[in-house]
Amino acid sequence: MLRRGEAEKALHAKGAITWGLASILLLTPLVAPLAGALPLQPSGLALGLLVFACMPTTLSSGVALTQVLGGNTALALLLTISTSMTSVFTLPFVLPWALQASASLGGFSCSGGDGGVAVQLDPMPLLVQLVQCILVPTLIGAGVRGVLPGIRTWVDSNRRTLSVISGALLSLVPWMQVSKALAQGVVVAPGALAAAVGCSLGLHVVYLALNAAAAQVFRLGGSDPRVAAPTRRALVVVASQKTLPVAMAVLGRLGPVVGAEAAGCAAVTAVFSHLAQTCADFWLVSRWLEYIRRREAKHAMATTAATTTAAAAVAATSPPAPSAPPEPTAQSAAAIGISPPQPGAG
Repeated sequence: MLRRGEAEKALHAKGAITWGLASILLLTPLVAPLAGALPLQPSGLALGLLVFACMPTTLSSGVALTQVLGGNTALALLLTISTSMTSVFTLPFVLPWALQASASLGGFSCSGGDGGVAVQLDPMPLLVQLVQCILVPTLIGAGVRGVLPGIRTWVDSNRRTLSVISGALLSLVPWMQVSKALAQGVVVAPGALAAAVGCSLGLHVVYLALNAAAAQVFRLGGSDPRVAAPTRRALVVVASQKTLPVAMAVLGRLGPVVGAEAAGCAAVTAVFSHLAQTCADFWLVSRWLEYIRRREAKHAMATTAATTTAAAAVAATSPPAPSAPPEPTAQSAAAIGISPPQPGAG
């Protein structure tokens, strides 16, 4: 749950928030018709890619990876929550557009075939379903947390345990959907599934490149790269991922329209695309973290060397400290008529 102080802190990155919302909800779904037009067999595989490309960002892994990278976790949480809520109202209209555009490109069409008739999806039933599955539970949880201080305190003190439980429950979604598809008799050749997953990874690379380039070109997070780095890391990770549970809810609504076999193939594609995306991002974050550590170590060494050089230069140019006058010797004291100091005297 995003706390009020964290939200206020994240709101300072207005440019990053604007781009993140636009990228997740509008820009990345633009490739969905192309994904649906890929010549994959059975054609339900392409349908799975199309639906997956229209989804909002992940519910937990994006925030977790941002935290590992040392990114702006508050921004990652804000983008996750805001896009999940906003997608309830945008997805019912983006998805029908993507299905029609894909059919016009020769992609997936009605009844899972390639007859060229676009899938007709009524936005309103999908909107109602998303409100029931996403918006209402979230609002109830936020309301209970705000009204009952004891619940809020308990949740805050058991946040790690609840995160583990939430992740475990989310991990059941792929297993349930794959089991359902197998029970319906859906059979997908390994080569065809590998091709679909490869296409999904290709789309993910495009998302990463798009968001990384936007962060640099628009100087999101500020003009100083070191100051803006946490914001840009959060943006690149979160804005490039797609969630699975919402995709499963959407495919449940699409099942009666496109047929059980096509919906089952699409579910398998979405599940394996999500798994591939997660594995790829874990690998990317580990390499990225190594690069950050090497760069910081190099910067620390350069700073230490510069400090040492500057100190040596200052020492070389500084005039020598004045030395104390020597004690008068017996001969010099006698020469000027002064009694030399006696040992043990005052």
